[in-house]
Amino acid sequence: MKKTICCIGSSGFIGRHIYSETKKNADYEIFRYSSKNNKFIDKCELDKFDYLIFSAGIHSQSENDEKNIFIETKKILRNTKDLFLKSNSIIFLSSFKTSFNTDEKIIKSTNRYNYFKFDNYYGKSKIISEKIFIKFCKNFKKKYVIISPSHVIGPGDYDLSANGKFFKNILNKKLIFIPHCKISIVDVRNLSKKIVDLISKDEFNNKKLIINDFSILLEEYVKMIKSDQNHYFVFKINLFLVNIFFVLNKLLLASGFTKRSIISRNRLNYIKLNPSTEIIDKNKKFSVKETIDDTKLFFS
Repeated sequence: MKKTICCIGSSGFIGRHIYSETKKNADYEIFRYSSKNNKFIDKCELDKFDYLIFSAGIHSQSENDEKNIFIETKKILRNTKDLFLKSNSIIFLSSFKTSFNTDEKIIKSTNRYNYFKFDNYYGKSKIISEKIFIKFCKNFKKKYVIISPSHVIGPGDYDLSANGKFFKNILNKKLIFIPHCKISIVDVRNLSKKIVDLISKDEFNNKKLIINDFSILLEEYVKMIKSDQNHYFVFKINLFLVNIFFVLNKLLLASGFTKRSIISRNRLNYIKLNPSTEIIDKNKKFSVKETIDDTKLFFS
């Protein structure tokens, strides 16, 4: 008998890939649920599900994220509560941001989050959602795993996520200004395969799992994206200049000369911390080169 899966948020960048990867396995019957429209995309008359994959959420598109992300995230969780109750085991997609610790240079799933005062509203909404979710699972005795991916890229980013937008900007720009810091990346296809593998092995240990393919210096990331281009210029900005830009931008925002945040407190402190991210699974389906090349091809 086929195992049943409810996938919430299946119309998003990550959700579409999870759905496609799951459909490859004949042992599963997956039903897509739209958190935006609060209804099933596929015909579904089931009262129970073996598994639930929650990949819905509000994603900030820039440094100018807004407080209403809390309200919207809470609304999604409230509207889908019944589906959580109907599911035996749950995969909850969050973010590696919930493992940021200012005393740790490596982002690990076991890190205690202490980044709240520096974080943007997106990051804060993620840690709050996690706490609500964990409390729910304890109260209703649900098995779960929290999946915390690093920056997700890959082909099929039709709605242009924040990570996709950054990648595309680097791909198209001739003048590129970058700080000296690392960036952590995971291929959306590797992420999706890992999620399906967790279901196949029934590995629900009520813990958090960070999914990351590689961590490299931002300047190396730019070189990989621009590998087939010759005419471009990269300007590396040291931490002193980053601090100057932050102060100037803050003054301009306060005076009303601009409404655009060039560099936020969240970004500034991330650059200061300059962390790497742990790599748990080294058996990736898609290599770093394939990830970059396929993403470039999609945006070209």
